[in-house]
Amino acid sequence: MLRRVRKVVKIYKCGNLSDLLNAAAHDAKTAFREVHCDADLNQIIEEFVPQGETIFANLRNELREQDYAITLKRQHAAKFDLPFVSIIDCRGPKLFASYFTKWHELAHLFTLTPQMRLVFRRTHAAAILDPEESLMDVIAGEMAFWPDFLNADRDQEISFELIDRIRKEFCPQASVQASMIGIAKAFPKPCILLTAQLSLKKGQRLAAAQLKFANCPAPTPQLRAVHVSVNRAAREENVLMHAHWRVPQRSVIYRAFEQGVDFDAIENLDWWSTSDGSQLGSCRVLVKAKYSPGSVTALLIPQL
Repeated sequence: MLRRVRKVVKIYKCGNLSDLLNAAAHDAKTAFREVHCDADLNQIIEEFVPQGETIFANLRNELREQDYAITLKRQHAAKFDLPFVSIIDCRGPKLFASYFTKWHELAHLFTLTPQMRLVFRRTHAAAILDPEESLMDVIAGEMAFWPDFLNADRDQEISFELIDRIRKEFCPQASVQASMIGIAKAFPKPCILLTAQLSLKKGQRLAAAQLKFANCPAPTPQLRAVHVSVNRAAREENVLMHAHWRVPQRSVIYRAFEQGVDFDAIENLDWWSTSDGSQLGSCRVLVKAKYSPGSVTALLIPQL
């Protein structure tokens, strides 16, 4: 998969993520069609059904509220027409997911064998993802923020401002959240991205319903790293972080959550520990904590 994307970058001489997306679509033999309103959807149906593409007639039912896209195999494509059409639903808030949705559809096409390519695939809302859709999300995340285009920034220190600049320059259609995760993962220097929220441990969550039924006091949620992303450069340096660990009270992440403001500070990963005595290894990190109501997003940058 990654070898194929590298080949696309070279053959099509891609200079940025937008070039790569368009080249990858052509390589996967699909044409993107965006739907911003019901009229756009009607236009697509009216274009393809008269050409004998009867599978397009059901598009109104296929693109339901929880569906983000669908890729259809054309049965009567002309000699120089692309054999696939990927219809991307950009109506309402789905617009902010359209960049990632396109890569999700390409991930399906890149992983299907020729025999399977008569089957159309559809991107679902996160709440109803199946294992295959989850795998496509992982593959799409690798491709959507291709590391080679971030090398120009390798001498800079990663920051929320740098991430936003890269997003606006290379992939303005990407949502802020998706680009933050993708760019941090692809950044050529070690970093950790985490989101901290009040949460219970897994065992406490499972027991909470039983305690409530038994009229017992529920456990108190603590500030935890509910989402954690350690990029490849950090893993290669054996820098670790685990999801659902409590945020140390002396960390600026904790202080940002309590005071509702942003903080930066030098800390050490060995401040992170669990009630059973587990502890992260020693590693000085620059922590950049950004507050938003109900959560804190933090970049942890190893000082190696």
